[in-house]
Amino acid sequence: MPTAIVLGATGAIGQQLVTQLTQRGEVESVIVITRRELDLTREFPNAIVSKIQPALLDFDQLEAQAAECMPAGAVAFVALGTTKKEAGSKEAFRRVDYGLVLAFARACQTAGVSRLGVVTAQGANARSSIFYNRVKGEVERDIQALGLPCVFFARPSLLLGRPEDGRLAEKWASVLLAPAVRWLPRSVRPIEVRCVAAGMIDVALGGVGEGASFVLSNAEMHRFGE
Repeated sequence: MPTAIVLGATGAIGQQLVTQLTQRGEVESVIVITRRELDLTREFPNAIVSKIQPALLDFDQLEAQAAECMPAGAVAFVALGTTKKEAGSKEAFRRVDYGLVLAFARACQTAGVSRLGVVTAQGANARSSIFYNRVKGEVERDIQALGLPCVFFARPSLLLGRPEDGRLAEKWASVLLAPAVRWLPRSVRPIEVRCVAAGMIDVALGGVGEGASFVLSNAEMHRFGE
């Protein structure tokens, strides 16, 4: 029975990952990497809390400390992310969405994690002129270069079902698109956070996907989660 590890567990996708992982019979425990004490019942109200093992770490030492608490052969997930507004600057944003994510991936390499799933973005491209998409593409590129046994990148479109978090542009976009959602192709259709998590879990636990590195597209996550 595998152990699952989640970085970014308190975000919208992360909460769904933790909750759904605890509900899977084949998952023995879920290690939640966190920088603060968590009220598990409040953060994950629908999870089987007895399966959750919080690991309180110093994120300035994330790579070293995370590697120490990961059992070999575990499956790991990264749902960590911020916005430039929340972070305060482009540099601070990059420290989270690139620096911490890559540090965690290196910890997974050291610990012998069997499969790693990372949430990036639909437009991830290391050569993009859009700063957000470029950072997401750069972290994909540099994680691929680590040579992990298997890593996949979930690239969701506009996320639905997230709690109020100040992302007004995404909120209004989801409202305006709502009447047309059913007519949009799955490749670009807004997607519920629960579907993103469900798709990632099915891929990680079911061994779906070919090769050491691949992309889990928005369309594929719709099919897994609906």
